[in-house]
Amino acid sequence: MKTANRNQIVFAAFFVMLFITQNGNAQNYRNPQAYIEDFERNELFVKESLIEYTTAVITISPDYRTKATLERIFKKLENVNTILLRNDIGLMGDTDLRDAFIRMNAKTVSLLRNKILILNDYSEQSILDYPQILKNLSFKENEISSYYKGLIDYENSKRDFALKYAVVIIGDIKTKNAFESNANQNIIFYKMNVLDEKLTVLLKERDLENVKECFKYIDIIGTECLKKTDQYKNDFKDASLNNANIGLVTFMLKQKETLLPAYSNYVKKYDEFQKIKADKTISDAQYNTEVKLYNNAKNLFFDTLYNVQLSKKEMVDSWYVTNSKFLINNTDFANQQDKLTNLD
Repeated sequence: MKTANRNQIVFAAFFVMLFITQNGNAQNYRNPQAYIEDFERNELFVKESLIEYTTAVITISPDYRTKATLERIFKKLENVNTILLRNDIGLMGDTDLRDAFIRMNAKTVSLLRNKILILNDYSEQSILDYPQILKNLSFKENEISSYYKGLIDYENSKRDFALKYAVVIIGDIKTKNAFESNANQNIIFYKMNVLDEKLTVLLKERDLENVKECFKYIDIIGTECLKKTDQYKNDFKDASLNNANIGLVTFMLKQKETLLPAYSNYVKKYDEFQKIKADKTISDAQYNTEVKLYNNAKNLFFDTLYNVQLSKKEMVDSWYVTNSKFLINNTDFANQQDKLTNLD
């Protein structure tokens, strides 16, 4: 299924734990609390940028706007390690926190360049054969899992820094669970939409066997995804996104029951009609009957497809809203903003 906004939003969740240091010159910090507060202010800055981005997509802003927003965020991420190495001399020579961030951000930039974290390439993936699609899906899932382990390492370094210097971390360190939970749900959404995109393309080709094969893989991946949602249902207190995925996956699995009979009849009548057209001995009455049968089968299929796609679009659009609210509602963003902007 192709929708204007489906192609952009999914990957936003993966950047929200990234922190950008914007200091123009190297600083000697007054105390450990000031040092760590700078990291937290930069975390807030990135969260604000990404919430702006996701809002732009949710409201179906022009594609150029979302691309421009992504480019702005990407450039900051790409330059951050250079900025840190040049300007952040650490706290009394202690650069452990800075170095931990640099390692994590280097991994982020690498995954971005390799499009691992960008879960919006449905069309590119859908033209591949199934073994390659499954390989790519597995690779992305494993890389993202590794990435989140890196985020946990960074969070542990931040906690260790706070303990070492007896400072308070304003941001709730446990909120990383919200981002990891969001990432797991996004992978499910991505997998199903890659296969659904392939199905959409195949339905235009009137090749029944290829469509049946696609439904087979939708069944396999969809069943696996539903098992994942069952595993994830108690991972995070907010189950809204997990429930949204259950509804979407279930809907996509049921497409076989809804679409395949009408599609099979349409393809059958199309093939029969091609033979009728080539038969010079057929009577006008029989020809007209076959035309009606073919048109009825074609109209039934395309009407069914239209209704399915319309319902699917509504579910996908609702999923985007749920995804955006999940991040905002579960990252303590407002409280962090109030605390950081009211610091002396």
